[in-house]
Amino acid sequence: MTVRPARLVLVWLLALVAWGCSSPSSPTGVETEATTPSGSGPAAEMASLTNAERTQNGLTPFRVSALLMQAAQIQADQMASLGQMAHVLPGARYPEPQDRLAAVGYRWQAYAENVAYGQGTPAAVVTAWMGSAGHRANILNPGLTELGTAVATGSDRRPYYVQVFGTPR
Repeated sequence: MTVRPARLVLVWLLALVAWGCSSPSSPTGVETEATTPSGSGPAAEMASLTNAERTQNGLTPFRVSALLMQAAQIQADQMASLGQMAHVLPGARYPEPQDRLAAVGYRWQAYAENVAYGQGTPAAVVTAWMGSAGHRANILNPGLTELGTAVATGSDRRPYYVQVFGTPR
């Protein structure tokens, strides 16, 4: 689905209202060129491990995108609160991947998403993704250039993991 600029502006304005007019974590609109997110924790570890897989397979590491980090966190939080692991969550505020990307203002020409549930560590989830043909294809897709990662804990205290990959317009 192609999002027209006018529709994107409308969706972004609606997202600002829905989120209480909070600003994105990149207030200047400038994306980071780093290959790991700032700080530490499971999301940063997941990004580092993912980039290590790309490097080991002869690919350029992903740039970590603050906007994709936000989109990934939206999905991780939605899955954890609903107790469901899926790319499409009909009962969620942002049910489709395109909805989440629009909500954070990410203008994409290509995107992909990996989700997982229950692995005990970021290393375990990246290993599981690399053992799955479809997930591995997303991680090793040379046409995708940016990455966002997130983890949220469900009421059962098990983690929900999300990777969002993109190539900006």
